[in-house]
Amino acid sequence: MKKTIHITLLEFEKLWKKREFQLGLMMVLVMGGGMAYGAYTFPESFGVHNVIAFFGNFSSILIMFLAAKSLGEEFDLKTATFVFTSRSRRIQIITAKIGSIALMSMVIGFCGGILYDGAWILCQQPWTVAMLLGNLGKEIMIYMIYGFAIGATAVMITCFLNTTITPFIYLIILFWVMPSVLQLMGQKIAALGKVMDYVLFCVSDQLLMYQDWSFKNIAVFLITGIAFSMVGMFALQKKDI
Repeated sequence: MKKTIHITLLEFEKLWKKREFQLGLMMVLVMGGGMAYGAYTFPESFGVHNVIAFFGNFSSILIMFLAAKSLGEEFDLKTATFVFTSRSRRIQIITAKIGSIALMSMVIGFCGGILYDGAWILCQQPWTVAMLLGNLGKEIMIYMIYGFAIGATAVMITCFLNTTITPFIYLIILFWVMPSVLQLMGQKIAALGKVMDYVLFCVSDQLLMYQDWSFKNIAVFLITGIAFSMVGMFALQKKDI
């Protein structure tokens, strides 16, 4: 366990130092700040809830990219053989990769929570310190759960495709395109519409953008994330690297 935690922290530090993360987070915060200003300037058109939804929409792309790059980069840089034949077990490395994405997502959620609280104060909404701290904690928890599921999905796909770009494209399709397609199909097929409430890709916006962290949504994220993690670990154990 200690070794897994140590590897997770090393992976987190590696992601933290990546220029893509720093520039990406800066861009997301700038755009979120613009939305906060819009909510202040045009309160009849924008609300504070639009700020966190807009932030979540674009931060999801950043999280997906980091998740795809976490393991995919090992194959792109030809370091996979060295990494997976080291003293650390493959399961430990995969767990650390997913854990580092969850930790990095918590950092993004912390920034989103600060932005949300700032927008709440800027727009002169009634607030208390306890409420602002509650918003901050909520965002950190939501992004941690989201990051875990995205990390597990990205690792699973990368274990089969051995690259960065293709898994990233798959993530965009699964979490951005597929929900709309399934929603159209669900309008004609009633049974499909009911099943969609329990499909990770279809409830991701509910959790991240609309802040619906109901027991059902959290369970979908955690159960699916664990299942995808196990599939990825199994595929990697069978892979000849």
